[in-house]
Amino acid sequence: MKTYLKLNNDVLNRYSTTGQLDLDKDREATRRYFLEYVNVRLRYFIDIEEKIRYLVDEGYYEKEFIELYDMEFIKQLYKKAYDYHFRFPSFMSASKFYDSYAMKSRDGQEILEKYEDRVVIIALYLARGNQELAKRAVEAIMEAYQPATPTALNSGKKARGELVSCFKLSMEDTMNSIAENIGYCLELSRLGGGVGVNLTDLRPLGDPIKGILNRASGVMPVAKLLENSFSYSNQLGQRNGSGVVYLNIFHADIENFISSKKPNADDKIRLATLSTGIIIPSIFFELMKRDKDIVLFSPYDIYKEYGQRMSEMSISEMYYELLDNRNIRKIKRLNARKLYTEIKKAQFESGYPFEIFDDNVNDVHPLKGLGRVSMSNLC
Repeated sequence: MKTYLKLNNDVLNRYSTTGQLDLDKDREATRRYFLEYVNVRLRYFIDIEEKIRYLVDEGYYEKEFIELYDMEFIKQLYKKAYDYHFRFPSFMSASKFYDSYAMKSRDGQEILEKYEDRVVIIALYLARGNQELAKRAVEAIMEAYQPATPTALNSGKKARGELVSCFKLSMEDTMNSIAENIGYCLELSRLGGGVGVNLTDLRPLGDPIKGILNRASGVMPVAKLLENSFSYSNQLGQRNGSGVVYLNIFHADIENFISSKKPNADDKIRLATLSTGIIIPSIFFELMKRDKDIVLFSPYDIYKEYGQRMSEMSISEMYYELLDNRNIRKIKRLNARKLYTEIKKAQFESGYPFEIFDDNVNDVHPLKGLGRVSMSNLC
């Protein structure tokens, strides 16, 4: 085992038993990491001009943003970054940067960027020829500011994903929509995005298909497909795909959905890596306050009756109308307090599900003319 790995293991083992970090040993692990791993793989150049020319000519950097600046300014910006004499504060931060962020050769054997190099390229790329802005960007990043992961990872690279990280998708209750959304998730994940998918409009387990009862498989098999998609599609192996699926708490599959992140969940519904979130309208808390039952619905019934998707509807406003409507099946009754207790148990065991308070968000968000906010994402 490499010396730096052994030292880091010692630090982690001590922390797990005593709750204290051995900072001296962590600093030594960082020093050994540079001596044994970084320095021996780092590609050295005569000067900045040779470095930039090589990385552009070999197709590592896009040339278009480099050509917006004269070489003298680029050299000054590199000097500005290196004058900070930056040092990684811990082994974890150093290894994270060189494992995931620093440019490497295509065979993965050479390291082509130090931390300061990545900072300068981010600044040059985002400033788009504005020298003053590029200087300020270097100062901000070196002193305090950390760009979002896709921005830090992808800026300036020719083979790259996107610079933004969060996307939201709504899935309709059709096979075509399910397939399309899985494709979108694969592509967005490949480009470095974290994706939120709203499953509220999918019909629940046991719902009819083409009028035949007990044919629908529910939301969990679709969630499993999404989990596999995110695991499969990563950004050139640098960043694992990540996603979250949301479900309205009045959806008939909510119990399985809440249980899916529990360590002892059945394999058929267990979600090991995919995040989960629930959408909770205010009416739920009103019923919980009064220790009442809630009724679970099928979005299939709602769409058939109202021509409106469950995700687009204010359940708080429509709840009692849905109860009174004979064409809307009341699939199951659950005590609101017991259900919320199960949510809290699941959160204690796994950290999931996230919660978004539907009516609170829609009461205050500034873009009401564009429709309801129906879900959130990983951010």
